[in-house]
Amino acid sequence: MNRKNLTAAVLAGLAGVAGLAATAQAVNLNPDGLGQVLIYPYYNTNDGNQTILSVVNTTDQAKAVKVRFHEGYNSREVLDFNLYLSMYDVWVAAAADDGAGTPTLYIPDTSCTVPYLYGNSVEAGETMGVQEFLPYAYTGDYEDGGPTDISRAAEGYFAMIEMGVLTNDSARAATTKLPKRIGSADAVTHGLNEDGESVPENCQQLVDNWTEYGGAKPDPMDGMWFDEAEASASGWQATTDTKRNRGGLFGGAAVVNTANGTMFSYDAKAIQGYDKSVDGVHAVPGTIHPSMDDGDQKTATIFFGTPSNEAVDLFYSRSIGAISAVFMHDNVMNEFTTEEDLFASTDWVFTFPTKAFYVDSDKTGVSVEYIPDAGDPGCNFWEPGDFYPPGDKDGVIDPIKYPSWATCDYVKVTYGNIIPPFTDSFDGKACETVYFTDWDREESPSNPTTPGNNPPIVSPPPPGGTTPKGPPPFQLCYETNVLRFGDGVVFDSDLLATVTNIPADGWAKISMSLKATKAGNGLSIGDEMHQDENGLVGLPVTGFAAQEYENEYLTGGVIAHYGGLFQHKSSVKRIEPERCYHFDCSD
Repeated sequence: MNRKNLTAAVLAGLAGVAGLAATAQAVNLNPDGLGQVLIYPYYNTNDGNQTILSVVNTTDQAKAVKVRFHEGYNSREVLDFNLYLSMYDVWVAAAADDGAGTPTLYIPDTSCTVPYLYGNSVEAGETMGVQEFLPYAYTGDYEDGGPTDISRAAEGYFAMIEMGVLTNDSARAATTKLPKRIGSADAVTHGLNEDGESVPENCQQLVDNWTEYGGAKPDPMDGMWFDEAEASASGWQATTDTKRNRGGLFGGAAVVNTANGTMFSYDAKAIQGYDKSVDGVHAVPGTIHPSMDDGDQKTATIFFGTPSNEAVDLFYSRSIGAISAVFMHDNVMNEFTTEEDLFASTDWVFTFPTKAFYVDSDKTGVSVEYIPDAGDPGCNFWEPGDFYPPGDKDGVIDPIKYPSWATCDYVKVTYGNIIPPFTDSFDGKACETVYFTDWDREESPSNPTTPGNNPPIVSPPPPGGTTPKGPPPFQLCYETNVLRFGDGVVFDSDLLATVTNIPADGWAKISMSLKATKAGNGLSIGDEMHQDENGLVGLPVTGFAAQEYENEYLTGGVIAHYGGLFQHKSSVKRIEPERCYHFDCSD
């Protein structure tokens, strides 16, 4: 090796080390399960289901954490509050129907929340916190085209976002006029009360910190977090007693049906590198902040499997882009079974945890466009998809430049902006076309080109139907989606797609990157359509497969149910121009 090439090799090695160092600072999906943001892909309170959940602080520092439940249609918030964990703390809760159709959170845990929910109810003789899910984000002035009843909140996903490490900077010694005040970290720390129970030192102090006081305050420091947030540039952030978040959270949940005797448990997806600002992102309780778009990190580390086996850092224009990137997949794969002898059922859950930031007009804004009136003969029998000349701000065209359109009336159309990789704005649905391919356990595909072998039927199909060739296209229309295999039911879901005419057992692949283009009376597969600003192909998705079996052959007329949950497997793809990294290509 000559000297020039040796130098280049050394520099390349150093660049690789620098890349590894950068990775530690970028947004990444931590395979070890610890992070600053936890995504729980599914909860369900329908038909006797309840979802139990936990979050664990593995560090020796107290934490401020945002807890937020999202309904499954369009990710509108249905419950939101601040949780404060002491060092090494665990917080648990359960989401269930209250018996009257209202999804409700039950909290048997004393850890501090704001508002402080524990102790506001006694259920079955036990003190706990009880809080109904709320419909206000999708009703009244906030209607979005989806359902407006409370049952919409019965299914969806939820997230925990670390807002910062709590400190004791506001601690105050006793004076002649004011009593001693402990710091916020000490206030959330557990200790034994007079009844021998382990409870936080002073949750009320945190409630007071976030209380809006008018006139004279009981204590000059009461309401300090609220006052700071109101005066901050963001309008929602407090900085006293918080510093940069450090991660170290993990969590899990399980959908339990006691009548069936089933439990489908999973680990939360852990995102590291979300925010590294000095004071964290400590936000007013009950607001949309901090959201996954409020972190200060915009670079994502993406891990590519075979054949490249490499990690690449990609910079995004928004922090939500970086979080979406770590969930981007072009193919999602898993197993299924509908074996009749086992009374087997399979549901796959697909959750797009960032989709609302791309399709909800409340977040993306709206656009106004003038298009030809399809019913006006002066518009040259125009149909959607045909060419038409642009008009001015009122939709009036230039009759000299476009004389054949001079008598065409334009109509005003208002629509929600759509941000790639998504392609449809939410109006009750926001549907994305994907493709289904399956194989049985003997490697045989459901090949529609083989005589006598009927292809799978997946619904809802995209508009226009499908051609006999190629994998069947279908649509995933919600933030959280359940794909049901056959007639069996695992989760009672209102967010369904279904697949029938399949083998009893096998595996399937959902392709999320292929474009549907019109061909005759149906659809054919074209180029990649779902693609983000850095060329990652597919959609940001997470989820799992749930399989349930029923045994009717036990003695005494007993029926037993068994359940298993399996994380989705996936691939990552990027399309980019050829380029040379680090050195001149001629070397």
